[in-house]
Amino acid sequence: MKKVILLLSLLCNSNVNAEAIEVLHWWTAKGELEAQRILEKMLLEQNIEWNNFAIVGEGGESAVRVLQLRALSGNPPDAAQIKGPDIGEWAKIGMLEEIKQITDTSLWQQKLPQIVRESVTFDGEYMAVPVNVHRVNWLWLNKAIFDKLDLPVPATWDSFFAVADKIKAAGYIPLAHGGSVWQDASLFESVALSILGGEKYKQAFVEHNEAVLTSPEMIRVFKLFKRLHKYTDSNMLGKDWHEASQLISDNKAAMQFMGDWAKGMWHAQGKQPMVDYICTDVPESKGLFSYNIDSFVFFEKNSSAAHQKTQTVFAEMLLSEKFQVAFNLAKGSIPVTNAIEIGQFDSCAQKSFADFNNAELVPSFTSNLASTSHLRNIMIKIISNYFNNPDADAQRTVKSLSLAIRAINK
Repeated sequence: MKKVILLLSLLCNSNVNAEAIEVLHWWTAKGELEAQRILEKMLLEQNIEWNNFAIVGEGGESAVRVLQLRALSGNPPDAAQIKGPDIGEWAKIGMLEEIKQITDTSLWQQKLPQIVRESVTFDGEYMAVPVNVHRVNWLWLNKAIFDKLDLPVPATWDSFFAVADKIKAAGYIPLAHGGSVWQDASLFESVALSILGGEKYKQAFVEHNEAVLTSPEMIRVFKLFKRLHKYTDSNMLGKDWHEASQLISDNKAAMQFMGDWAKGMWHAQGKQPMVDYICTDVPESKGLFSYNIDSFVFFEKNSSAAHQKTQTVFAEMLLSEKFQVAFNLAKGSIPVTNAIEIGQFDSCAQKSFADFNNAELVPSFTSNLASTSHLRNIMIKIISNYFNNPDADAQRTVKSLSLAIRAINK
């Protein structure tokens, strides 16, 4: 009895002394949840409680709106999943902690690739801690369906459409695609990168070059993008990406354009690459890599020394080898540091890692890596409206997109 009382006392004291950290994020799908729980477990091992502030849906758009409301009310969370140019927007108004005030960043120059460092830097200072690297321009294939129909892996758009027609004729859904705005835009992004190439993609969606945005090539991008609509399932309207990915798991759909967070979901279901599904480049995009880098910012708050230590532990854990391996295996992404032995990851992750280090890299504009979320949200609505409106004209749409970008950037 004395031992039981002592144990209960220790547990109670542990809970009383434990610090908590409130973190806003949008990792809510299967695979994402598994990765988030790894983070939660590792923090608890350091006597830090994870105060979960998860916002579902819309590729993070809902989470950003909630964060803005919290911040305006003077009560931001301790940390938040913010990335790309949005980091600079928060830093400009003086709400973020410089990471060097939380942890030693002197080795980041050697530890992190340049593109990763640049994604979390504002005015020469690190303002966020990077977590992982996702590749956006993947094409996923259901191996069982491809084997049954004896179909080739499509490397060109002509081959893709020929394969899609055969899949449709066989009674399967050719293209698993959820009916939300950001998924439409993400599909468009993969098409645009393959048709425009890396340099013109950056001129259009990073530099916002009007000549490229309204070019005949861009019109071709929109027209090819529109052709994909007839291969989707109309019953998926309003469905999230993981519901589309489930169609691949259930052998109902044969292909999906989606970032490798989809692989995280399949990993959680026990699916294996090259056994249950195939990862391949988006047609005509070999040597191109559209990246999405997740990162956490820390908000300036009047906090105790104990809480500041909690921030330090959290930040340092994010870049630890133990976390980088466990988290990215679950999330479907690759580590942000080249120091990790990639051989312990699956073949798709190994391909992603090799491509990240050798391919032409471009920031994913649909994942908030190329522009602020405000501009991105306007752009993706124009793209989605075109995709879902049978009467929409490609030439008028490219003009509308260019005008909207110019108006926001003034």
